[in-house]
Amino acid sequence: MNGIKQNLRVRKITGTISTDDIIPGRYKHALIHPADMAGHVFENLLPGFAQTLRTGDVLSCDSTFGIGSSREQAVSSLLAAGIVAVFAPSFGRIFFRNSWNLGLLAIEIDHLPALEGDTVCLDLNKGLVIGPSGVGCFIPPPTEMISMVEQGGLLAQLRQSI
Repeated sequence: MNGIKQNLRVRKITGTISTDDIIPGRYKHALIHPADMAGHVFENLLPGFAQTLRTGDVLSCDSTFGIGSSREQAVSSLLAAGIVAVFAPSFGRIFFRNSWNLGLLAIEIDHLPALEGDTVCLDLNKGLVIGPSGVGCFIPPPTEMISMVEQGGLLAQLRQSI
């Protein structure tokens, strides 16, 4: 477990983001597989945005991210779209827990030192995000949570321990 992720492309999202903004409810009931939902993330808020995402992208939000329902599909569809981390000043509590349980990094940080399209380096162990415009600091997650995410989430971690 090294806790370091490099060359993460930043994608900016503004405003308070609900789980309905992430994946509209109609897809939760119509589609089963996260890969099928991935093309619809932020569809109502940012039409066409999903098609610009690629594996290894991170989201940077300037407000609360993931409020609303306990929709686990909000997290699984982001993962399927290639998102590996979300940075925001705060998170909806259920979204936050679902993120870590499913293997998506949810990092509480007031400001990310990067603009749209910049790349950053994330050091989970030290609580640092290094970007073109400086260094951002956050409270490092416990090593157990880092390990859980690196193993693909809680269920994957439990399967590996059996």
